[in-house]
Amino acid sequence: MKDAYERRALLLHLGDVLEALSCLSRSDRRHATLGDAIAREDSLASFTWLGYLDAAMTPQQVNERATAAFFLWPKTLLDEDLNRSLLASTVQHDLFAGNTRGWERYVKERRTDVAWFAEGLQAPSDEARPESRFSRWPWPAETGAS
Repeated sequence: MKDAYERRALLLHLGDVLEALSCLSRSDRRHATLGDAIAREDSLASFTWLGYLDAAMTPQQVNERATAAFFLWPKTLLDEDLNRSLLASTVQHDLFAGNTRGWERYVKERRTDVAWFAEGLQAPSDEARPESRFSRWPWPAETGAS
């Protein structure tokens, strides 16, 4: 029965994420950065997870990265066998690369409802988010390929 409550908690968090992104998207043209939007928009005040992100990101970047981070959550949370590491790793990779402190704070908050959240994942490095090989052209040659 505990599993059902944990899945419910994560689905509620996903709902909060979607609500925050909706509020942020309505104000994104007025604010150059997430930090500016949080400081000036009362509608964002209750979404503590936004405060753990890099405040220098643009609202558009937050929307893009959060969409990538959470799009698998509904299906994953409804799967019979829950892929716990997938839930956390996508969020870590897409929202918190280069932001170890923010990730630690986010995990601490999630663990108030879901004790196992992000168990076994290494903290992200504070290096910048790695560029995807698919976002560059021409693609570099594969190493070790013959």
